[in-house]
Amino acid sequence: MRKIWLALSVLVVMIISACGMGDDLPDLEGMSKDEIETVLNDEGWDVQFHVRSQVEKEQSHMFIEYGQVIESQNYINVIVSAEVLDESMFFEPVDMPYDGPRLEPHHDNDPWYVYDEDAAVYIGGGGVFDVGYTPSGCIDGDTTVFSYPTEIENRIESNTPSVRYLNMDTTETWPPGQEEEWGQPATQYVCDVLNDAYNIKLQTDPGDNLLGNYGRLLAWVWVQMSPEADYELLNYNVVRQGLANVAFEFGAGETEHTMYDGIRYNEWMHIAEGLAVEEELGMYGDLRDPYWDYDQDAPHPDRWPN
Repeated sequence: MRKIWLALSVLVVMIISACGMGDDLPDLEGMSKDEIETVLNDEGWDVQFHVRSQVEKEQSHMFIEYGQVIESQNYINVIVSAEVLDESMFFEPVDMPYDGPRLEPHHDNDPWYVYDEDAAVYIGGGGVFDVGYTPSGCIDGDTTVFSYPTEIENRIESNTPSVRYLNMDTTETWPPGQEEEWGQPATQYVCDVLNDAYNIKLQTDPGDNLLGNYGRLLAWVWVQMSPEADYELLNYNVVRQGLANVAFEFGAGETEHTMYDGIRYNEWMHIAEGLAVEEELGMYGDLRDPYWDYDQDAPHPDRWPN
């Protein structure tokens, strides 16, 4: 690596010397990226920056050295230091009282699914059932593998077999090269909740098919955090934290069967999203995704979980 940087330094000197500009470039020592851009723009340069992520200074993006200079094109490249990370800049899930719908006991008597002869497809019945969970089952913020009653497992067609959370969508953490900002915070939030849950129940929905894309089970995911606690709707909580959008509204949560306190589940999901926007939580606020490298617009190499 040292030889590579030495070679690049020699190349930079050669380019600057060839342009006859070495002695005329402004002294940028101690300047930040914004200050550098202002100075060089005032002198007519088109400025491009390169962040050297292994070099830290007392402030973010401070001048290190000049890169390539092409006088004929009024082009100049400037190398600056890494961003100084302040933990207070990053979003963490907010500890708040639960304010969403509750799981009502009468759903225990509802069927898990029914067969729609006209559509020749199984649809949800609105019933609930207990599932098991281990940490290896946490796929991402909107998909989880559980262990199911045999009758349900025999219906799931995905290889995993996995559950796709109803009425919500989180950004991607997979495959490599297609990761997105805010995907990892959603994943870690859901994994932490499931890891800490005392009990987990799934509820199918009579307003939607039993299975979605790739043969995954579609469900409302209810978590009980202690033996004395009431169940909370995890779909609601992920959106409420500003870590997911309301999405895939194909009838789920829109019937009178999936209703709490006179409000349908789908309406509850929109309430969660509205509150997250109003309170500037997660992706709706100014705080950053702690797993994202904003210099490279890619997963942070030191923070992104393996």
